[in-house]
Amino acid sequence: MRRLLLICGSLWLLTLVVAFMIGWAASSPPDVGKQQFNKESAPGAKRASSKVRYGGEDARRSGITSGILGQGARIIRANSPRRAVVELAQLVDPVERAKGFLELLETLEADQFLDVVADFRALGITEQRMSEYGMLLHAWAKADAEGALTYAMENTGTPFARQAIMTSWSSDDPEAALAFARANHDGEGANPLLVGVIRGIAPANLNRATDLLQDLPYSRERGDALQSLLPFVMESGAANALTWTAGIADPQLQSGAINYIMRDFADSNPRGAAALLLTLDDKRMAARAADNVAGSLARVDLEEAKKWSTGLDEELRSEAVEGVISHYASLDPVAASDWLGSLPTTTNIDSAIRQFAWRSQRSEPALAAEWIGEIQDSERRDEMYNSVLSRWLRADPASAEQWIETTPDLPEGVRSLPRRIR
Repeated sequence: MRRLLLICGSLWLLTLVVAFMIGWAASSPPDVGKQQFNKESAPGAKRASSKVRYGGEDARRSGITSGILGQGARIIRANSPRRAVVELAQLVDPVERAKGFLELLETLEADQFLDVVADFRALGITEQRMSEYGMLLHAWAKADAEGALTYAMENTGTPFARQAIMTSWSSDDPEAALAFARANHDGEGANPLLVGVIRGIAPANLNRATDLLQDLPYSRERGDALQSLLPFVMESGAANALTWTAGIADPQLQSGAINYIMRDFADSNPRGAAALLLTLDDKRMAARAADNVAGSLARVDLEEAKKWSTGLDEELRSEAVEGVISHYASLDPVAASDWLGSLPTTTNIDSAIRQFAWRSQRSEPALAAEWIGEIQDSERRDEMYNSVLSRWLRADPASAEQWIETTPDLPEGVRSLPRRIR
């Protein structure tokens, strides 16, 4: 029951945050972001006098007096914004906490965000506070994007805040946000601010977001930006998403996109993903995706996954078998071992053996160790011996040492493991 209540509370919180962002955007007049940016960029502009678009003192009074006062409303009425954000963050009820933050944001002037955000961050950004932190940043970006970014770049060590602000800003005024991102990059490596711009632009202009994605060099930032595009790419189905990848010029980026799409599709529709994989013209890309597809299918129907993987072309089979064995060995190592031994000798099962050894070493360490000897790559074979046998020697030294002593043709480094571990 307690777990159910926690889940319900979390869902309520997520719903409130989403409703806040959607409702905020819907209530904004057309081009308001651009008008605000131009106004604040003009000489002598008083940015501190601007208010959050939907807020100000009138919103504070109407929001609190209309309806039943909740905990959050009482806190906001009784305290300054800086003190209110501290007390709201300490509310245990996630629904009351989220409602309180929504009401607080309606009261803030643009020049109050800096202190409010600083006080909130001083409490420590825990996992449960990340949604409220994102709400504060999103609201600050609506009121004063450049001020928010200046603070984030000077005071935060991770890209989360900067990207959240850029996402909010670029959803209103993509050109201004893009100009700022380009002007505030040192030119070395990928521009982390562009990740936020891409996220903000994607819902309204996927083509433009895709072009910006391709401007990023190979990097973690490019991977983050790609993953942020996928929900929009997948809206029209996995097949159309694969068509979208045809417009990506960089082969490495294209391959990563296909792999992400196939993995996402396999999680929700393993049989559909298995059928779609067979339509891929590039067998190298298909092979890269086969592991995830086979693993997802095995979790739904192990027998079907076994049959599907062994029926594939040789270049796809080894990857698919690896995906199946990852699940199979966790369920029944002995049966998985028998199936692995029944595969055609032409199938390269080095990767599958490594997966088998990882998954079975706790319950069947001797069986895992025996299969390691079948790995063709000597370097990988020795790595696996050292890893699995070291664990076994610590858990059951007598059995592990006996296996090592009675197994012929082991590398000398493996035979010396007991002595080294002792």
